[in-house]
Amino acid sequence: MLFSGKLNRLRNFALGLVFVGIVVMYIGYAAFAGYLGSLFQHNIIVMAIFLVLGFLFIIGSSIMYMWIGMLSTKAVQVYCPSCGKVTKVVGLKDECMFCRQKLSLDPKDASNID
Repeated sequence: MLFSGKLNRLRNFALGLVFVGIVVMYIGYAAFAGYLGSLFQHNIIVMAIFLVLGFLFIIGSSIMYMWIGMLSTKAVQVYCPSCGKVTKVVGLKDECMFCRQKLSLDPKDASNID
């Protein structure tokens, strides 16, 4: 599942940041080369701003991936009662990465998970 579990949602967001960074850098180059009209053609300042902005998106994604990796090593591994696979739970409530079953580490929430 694409958006199941907190870790997968964070990983997908970090991957989106990589793509946004590449698109922003491409827009900066396209403006410099004249593909977006003659207003920004051969304007090195605009190209530099877009390239640095895209680079910052990619660096932010790398930092986020590093944080997610550290978070993943601390996550508790549990067996999902529905599919029987091992999944990681971040926090007290999460969902299975495979079948989206609601999981809780708190015993009082075991019978009614929101």
